Amino acid sequence: MGYFRKHRDRLSRHLSAEDADKDADSDQEEGDVHQLRPTEARKKRASEPAISYRSPQLLDAPFPGSRNPSTAGSDFSKIGPQHGRSSSTSSLSTSDPLGLTLVYSFPNPTLDLIFVHGLGGTSRGTWSWERDPSNFWPPWLVDDAEFSRARIFTFGYNANFTGQSTSLNILDFARDLLVRMQTYSADDHHGDAPIGQVYLLEALEIWKGKLTLRQLPIIFVAHSMGGLVVKKAYIVGKNNQQYEHIVAHISAMVFLATPHRGSTFAAMLNNILKASPGGSAKNYVAELERQSGSLQDINELFRNICGDLKLVSFHETVKTNVGAGIKKMIVEKDSALLEYPGEITSSLIADHHGMAKFKDPHDTNYTNVKNVLKWLKRRTTTEDTREGVFTFSQPRTLGSHESSELPLEQRLMTILGISEKFDEDLENLTERTMQGSCQWLLQRQAFQDWISDSPKTSGLLWLTGNPGAGKSILASYVIALLKERSFSGRCHFHFFLAAHQTKRTVSYLLRSIALQAALLDEVFCARLIELHDSTGVLFGQQKATMIWEKVFEGILFRTPSQDPFFWVFDGLDEAETPAELVKLLSRIRAAVRINILLLSRANKDLVSGIRQFLPTAVHEPISAEDNKDDIREYVMSSIQRILPGDPTQEEIVQDILSKASGSFLWVRLAMERIRDNWYTKDDIRTALTEIPEGMGPLYERMLDLVADQPPKPHRLAVRILTWVACTFRPLEIAELEIALHPDFPDLYNLERTIEEICGHFIVVIKSKVTLIHHTAAQFLLHNSSSLPVTIIPHEAHQHMATVCIDFLSDSSRWRRAFSNITTMQQSSELSSGLAAFDRHPFLSYALTYWAHHFSLASAESDDLLETMLAFLEETCLLWIHGVALSKNLRILTQSAQRFKTYLRKRANSLAQKSSPSLTLPRDSELREWANDIIHVVGRFGRNIVENPESIHKHVVPFCPKESIISRSFGTKSRSGFTVSGITSKKWDDCLARMTMGEDQTVSKVLCKDTFFVTLVGITGTLIVWSSETCEEIRRFAHGEYVTNMTSSRTSNLFATAGFKTTRVWDVTTGEELYRLPKGRHHHTRTLAFGPKDDEILVGYDDCLIQCFDLATAQEKWQFLAKEPGFQDHNCARYMAISPDLTQVALVFRGRPVVVWSIQRSPSVFVPPKRCVLTEDSMRSAQEGDAWNAPEVALWQPGTDHLLIMYEDTKVVEWNVRDDEQSPHDHMGARGMILSQDGSLLLTSDADGTLSIWTVPHYRLTYRLKYEELVTDMAFSPDGTRFYDIRGTFCNVWEPDALVRSQDLDQDNSSSHHDTINSEPVISSDDTSRIPITSLICNASNTFYCCGKEDGTVVMYALPNGQKVRQVARHASSSSVIKLAWSTSEKYLASADDSGRIMVKRLEPPSSGKDEWGVFKLLDWRIDEAIFHLMFHPHDSLLLVAGRITASVMNLKTKTELCHADHPEQRDGIWINDPTSQALLIKVDAVQARQCLWRTLLPSDDPIVSSAFVDSPDSVYQPQLYELPAPAH
Repeated sequence: MGYFRKHRDRLSRHLSAEDADKDADSDQEEGDVHQLRPTEARKKRASEPAISYRSPQLLDAPFPGSRNPSTAGSDFSKIGPQHGRSSSTSSLSTSDPLGLTLVYSFPNPTLDLIFVHGLGGTSRGTWSWERDPSNFWPPWLVDDAEFSRARIFTFGYNANFTGQSTSLNILDFARDLLVRMQTYSADDHHGDAPIGQVYLLEALEIWKGKLTLRQLPIIFVAHSMGGLVVKKAYIVGKNNQQYEHIVAHISAMVFLATPHRGSTFAAMLNNILKASPGGSAKNYVAELERQSGSLQDINELFRNICGDLKLVSFHETVKTNVGAGIKKMIVEKDSALLEYPGEITSSLIADHHGMAKFKDPHDTNYTNVKNVLKWLKRRTTTEDTREGVFTFSQPRTLGSHESSELPLEQRLMTILGISEKFDEDLENLTERTMQGSCQWLLQRQAFQDWISDSPKTSGLLWLTGNPGAGKSILASYVIALLKERSFSGRCHFHFFLAAHQTKRTVSYLLRSIALQAALLDEVFCARLIELHDSTGVLFGQQKATMIWEKVFEGILFRTPSQDPFFWVFDGLDEAETPAELVKLLSRIRAAVRINILLLSRANKDLVSGIRQFLPTAVHEPISAEDNKDDIREYVMSSIQRILPGDPTQEEIVQDILSKASGSFLWVRLAMERIRDNWYTKDDIRTALTEIPEGMGPLYERMLDLVADQPPKPHRLAVRILTWVACTFRPLEIAELEIALHPDFPDLYNLERTIEEICGHFIVVIKSKVTLIHHTAAQFLLHNSSSLPVTIIPHEAHQHMATVCIDFLSDSSRWRRAFSNITTMQQSSELSSGLAAFDRHPFLSYALTYWAHHFSLASAESDDLLETMLAFLEETCLLWIHGVALSKNLRILTQSAQRFKTYLRKRANSLAQKSSPSLTLPRDSELREWANDIIHVVGRFGRNIVENPESIHKHVVPFCPKESIISRSFGTKSRSGFTVSGITSKKWDDCLARMTMGEDQTVSKVLCKDTFFVTLVGITGTLIVWSSETCEEIRRFAHGEYVTNMTSSRTSNLFATAGFKTTRVWDVTTGEELYRLPKGRHHHTRTLAFGPKDDEILVGYDDCLIQCFDLATAQEKWQFLAKEPGFQDHNCARYMAISPDLTQVALVFRGRPVVVWSIQRSPSVFVPPKRCVLTEDSMRSAQEGDAWNAPEVALWQPGTDHLLIMYEDTKVVEWNVRDDEQSPHDHMGARGMILSQDGSLLLTSDADGTLSIWTVPHYRLTYRLKYEELVTDMAFSPDGTRFYDIRGTFCNVWEPDALVRSQDLDQDNSSSHHDTINSEPVISSDDTSRIPITSLICNASNTFYCCGKEDGTVVMYALPNGQKVRQVARHASSSSVIKLAWSTSEKYLASADDSGRIMVKRLEPPSSGKDEWGVFKLLDWRIDEAIFHLMFHPHDSLLLVAGRITASVMNLKTKTELCHADHPEQRDGIWINDPTSQALLIKVDAVQARQCLWRTLLPSDDPIVSSAFVDSPDSVYQPQLYELPAPAH
């Protein structure tokens, strides 16, 4: 019997994933409190957006209705009383209650989550690691603000397999669940709403004594048999009117190892139960048997009614120990998956027992389940966080202005900037792959190791071969092989194409790989979309490094997977920057193994780069012998089609093979030649004789065929070859036909024509026209003029630019077309709007790439410049309109950059030639157009994308009057308004200037993705701004003086360091995620996140570096950057940790900069390296180590170089590894910062002048003169903007000079590190413009007054903005922060930030005088900051309110009428009571209260609660009841 008892418990434990043993190791006394991990210590992915929340309640309910709310606040780390378990197996533990139990609640919830256990499980034990109640994980979800506004329930039912016999079955449990849901109520005001509903606490409804119910979505999480219970409940509810309203709220179900088709262990368990003492078979266990009638019934009915549900099924992947050392899958994969259309399936790395138990919030399985729940939540709720209103909705659309939802693939393509099918090139190659070819690769040991994913071998294989050796075909074969071997979901690929400039970029490769991964991995897809939603980043506009860090290092490499990734990259030598890709691949540190196959030619640069950065790569050359059999098979099959049954076939095959030299391309062209000359055997022999060996001679022979045609076909063939060889991307047949139309208007069957006249240089694949190989383009464009057909690139591009410009110049046609496209975009999905461009072939190409061809045209052509300028003067706005319809304004900025490229070419050409015929009469106009386009995109880009027609109607009036756009279109503009008062006649480089608020001095600025963050150091307030609109998004406070801040490169984490704590935030939400107490009294000098963002490095001024685990707030290791026994107590004034976290640079006053290798557990002392300047190398010990004191040190990204700024403004570039110094004395730097890619250096001098230098040559490219001290600076992530801090202001600068060749899709290597401008741009900002700090308009809207930072108050006239006169002058050191203008317009009050108030009496002009009269009335000061000024409706009284006091001044007697204190110190506003002139109203975040003007005492009870105040539709209703203020 012991055998039966032991195995009964073991089998039941594994079938239900619960331990049936109720004999707990230690009983818990009633009232014990179990601590959950605090909020600050829990694992949190900052890339998952969160919403700040208030006063959640974490509850414990041993029985329904019994709850103990936790302490209010943001840290809810305790569960209420836990009751000890009974040792009896016949009674249920009170700590695992039956029925529906509320675990967590929140006012106005957005979601109901219900957890349902399985066979033998319990409502808490099922979800607790090792049955420890402190590991009960559903409450962990609330640390993620996505679930902070959810109600969380557990459902318990008596599914024990021990005890007395019972007739209960799954149907009984399902009915019990429905009854509990329908009859649920709670004692507190948060939880008493029915399941799936919430009370909407609207003030007007409360006033009427009513409560409005809103629907909530319900998501079930069910383990094992619990999933069957939930499905059965759904079936019953759908067919029973009594429960229909409840199941209507169910939106999703998550199944954890649910045996939808049963389990083979169910029958065995029932047999053991029947044979064991006191045991008996259970109906619900029998129902779990394979192919049981009950399961078949559930599955059949559920399949027909679950169409509206979102279903997610997780299956187990680890076998469970079932006894005697035997391990089995309890629920097989085929049973755990429903296999319904639309079902999302995934796996957890766990046995059946662990599918519902997670060790801690770090647990990968927990993260996967949580992310799925977040994904489901977003697709079932729409949340208005301001109003607290929640409704059902369809999945979110991309962007807030689209009228309908995009399909998932289209949405991902938009986020990633992919415009073509990622597998298009693969499909084309697969069609050309001959059956049975490439088999030789399988015999290579290196390839066998690679594809078998052997952990002992390198995961990187590099196959190299000569041009035309069939590398691309080989790549397509490998991809097909991987898909056949069930790696289709883990195989990602890319083909670099020399003919497609965009696909040549590393950025496009990364975006394509990300798209493929997102389409096949639900978790990665959800997190990628979340990243976009939280930051607004569109990756099509980002550089490769940023995409790598955010998408790959930040998400993909952290997403665990049981299977390896296989990446296949073909044509690496054709990539625009192959070295960049090699360096990125060397940085892979992933949670999953990644096997990479590279195919390319073995050129010198690639061999060197791969040896340096990928030393473990296995290099396998492709020889002629390798593909000999494949070539022979191809030739034989081709000859058999051409000469079926001919006895000379073998002879011809051998002749061709003897010349092929392993080149498929040569063989293919040779076969084309034979196919054209198969009429007689002599023709074939002649063709074979004339086919030369080698690609060069063969191309020459093909070109002879083109040249030998009659004149018209010859000209057409040359023109076609010109377009195809020089186009930016492959053209469609319809596009090419339009491009040829000006010269050849009556073409018939262009595809057939190409085949006949272009000498086999061109192929047409699925309507796309391309050269047969990238070597053909090199041959046609870079060979000598001795060839019969010559294509001169700059002449070709000039012709193509002219054709594009002429095509776009038909204004009337394109106005109509753009109007139709706009209509389509407004009435249908975005993809349909973009598809509208397909109705106008060549339009998209011309809009996008005409400037590309213009930039590559001859710089000596004045005619082309005249044509282009005429086009801009007439059609520029229409061109911008068309580009805006494509939603990609980067086209405009790239075009402007190309204008500057062309101007530089012209300037260089002029300098090299002495010909007087080359003049620059209109070059300055082109430069103006380039600058205007950049400024228009920077200032109005968002408006233009949202409303493309606004470029005609709204933008031009706001452009400076002397800008070329205003001069060209100011009189032609269709705007119905004019703008006056714009003081700048030309564009300035200052995009925006933000003030932090009254008396708020900014200390630091930092850029992060689509945000920039300013720090008010004294108060520790961080202000997050949108980099797109320069609008403030949110503020959050550290609560003490902050000395340092930093951000993660890969996620949304943001860290701040104060004197007492170091805190980590989610910058997208402002939520504090972690708090690390500071146990040291030393100042923090540097912060850096660990490679996985789960730890943070903190460096102190005593040279100690500590590494903390963010989840536990515990120190992991420390490193002291001091030599043993060194007694110097000099504190580090600056520290910088290298980007790879392996080195730290320390800056001391009077000592050289030292660099230490960071050793986590130093066993051998490694001395530091010192940067000793040449002038200091001979100094004695008495004189000190360094005469010239270092001040700042910056690491250059991707290098071992350190930039050091010294006290005498010298900047030294120090190669730490080789100990080489490069001094630069010409910068005059007092502060400096590097761009994120390290290519630009921004410095400030003692006068506030900013200079930008190119790295590594340190040539000046831009200088801005501005007379105010700079305290901090930052570059935008893309390096096109920079920010500086001056006093209380943060300035955003966007000079058009920040144009670099690497921003273009096709750059010139000669200027790789330089800006387009050959000479530095010197700019200055008008410092005479005093910032406006307050503004008010008079009652009749005829005048307005501005309070300014210099203490002046100035009046201006409306509508022209003309200055009238100065009204008041405060101290020049004070800013005017408040203004009030009386209703009669006779009095104007002003207050400054020192507490001074001035009141002036105004007299408007009259018949006797032409000017306003201004007379002093009052002038006094109060002892606190002034928050509000307000006149009485009859002008006789003036209210002056601060935070804690308020007073009323009698303007007639010039005395204080009354005074009142407000000890609650709540910010609020005052307004005149519209019902009584004797009253005024104070409105704050809690209440609105009537007060008497003459006493400031309350007139009666509060008139309205906070809920009423928040309602936008509320109307004044006196004498309402005050409600308790919501906790914060």
